[in-house]
Amino acid sequence: MDMREKTNGVDTSASKTALFHVVEVLTEENMEKVVRWRRHLHSRPELSFEEFDTADFIVEKLTAMGYMVKRNVGGTGVVATFESGKEGPVIAFRADMDALPILEETGLPFESERAGLMHACGHDGHMAILLGTAQIISQLKEAFCGTIKFIFQPGEEANGGAKCVIHDGVLKNPDVEGIFGLHMIPELPVGTIGIKAGYLSATDDEFVIRVQGKGAHSSEPETGVNAIVIASHIVTAMDSILSHNINPFDVATLSICQINGGDAINVVPDSVEMKGMLRCIEKADKEKIRKKMENIARHTAQALGGESEIEFIPGFPSVNNDPALTKITMKAASQVLNREEDLFLIERPHMGSEDFAYYQEEVPGVMFMLGCSQEEVDTGTLHSPALNINEKSFSYGIKIFTAIALEVCGLNSGADS
Repeated sequence: MDMREKTNGVDTSASKTALFHVVEVLTEENMEKVVRWRRHLHSRPELSFEEFDTADFIVEKLTAMGYMVKRNVGGTGVVATFESGKEGPVIAFRADMDALPILEETGLPFESERAGLMHACGHDGHMAILLGTAQIISQLKEAFCGTIKFIFQPGEEANGGAKCVIHDGVLKNPDVEGIFGLHMIPELPVGTIGIKAGYLSATDDEFVIRVQGKGAHSSEPETGVNAIVIASHIVTAMDSILSHNINPFDVATLSICQINGGDAINVVPDSVEMKGMLRCIEKADKEKIRKKMENIARHTAQALGGESEIEFIPGFPSVNNDPALTKITMKAASQVLNREEDLFLIERPHMGSEDFAYYQEEVPGVMFMLGCSQEEVDTGTLHSPALNINEKSFSYGIKIFTAIALEVCGLNSGADS
């Protein structure tokens, strides 16, 4: 097809600058619809792998846009594929779908209709942005080559959604060469993003330490082995792991956040269970810390006459942004953001975690943080019942995603502006 043919009244042979101006216009024209979509999704939150109504809604919208849609991917996931019919790169954009078991306290007119469930991590915004991006790409389809996949992923909060959709072949047929994602961040104002090449987030493990002593009456403590005493020594000893075993220029946290033991005030307890989180950036550091924790728990308990075991529940890997795709994202964002200083270069990784990292173990990928703070009311924080993201941020997310698509798959991506 002649690339000078117009699509929806748009001359797709225009220069990059002219074409991006069209993207800006289309984004603003679609914003009312995008906000409406977000509010619908926000009012009907669903937990990980239970996103049935959410999937129905997304399928309906994507089908109306003319996409080939596949559902039940990795459980309740949805994938739409844009095939230009022209040879070119294969890229993907990802949004997560699930909500959290949190009772909403925003008082918004579109507050959750499902008591005890809330989109408290911004996933409703992620889905609305990706739907808005799909809408614009469908309107500018003649401006692209290659293939673009739109991945709506279930179960991000359950530490399994990304792995499930990957296992279901979401990165195959055709093989994805690069994947892009974003995350709402209330700490940054609307119209800004945070980005970093290399490690952006931490890898996290849950752990459980089980201490076994010997019960006794408090009048005869010498006949027992107090599991609480053993646990106390373990906690104290583990405080030294990071300061003595991890490079001071590396980043890691080790927190024992829960301890349970004993049933009566006059009985020496025979067991204690402790739970907590291990977070760090480098996988090698995690393995070193795990080994030290195991040694301390086992040998401390033995020295005090008891036994101890530790179980690790692996969490997400670290989000590790591909340098080349980070440059592409920054270039795309520079077309969208109003000022150079609105693009924040993150200096140190965030200690939170994100299962977007699983995609990056398979293909190059990049995730950036999208500012969404409110101007005159409290935005709240991620995973809080008061989270109230600024819907003005959606237009920036849509335009950056679309600009990335044009940078990588645009037919005039090499053209001068």
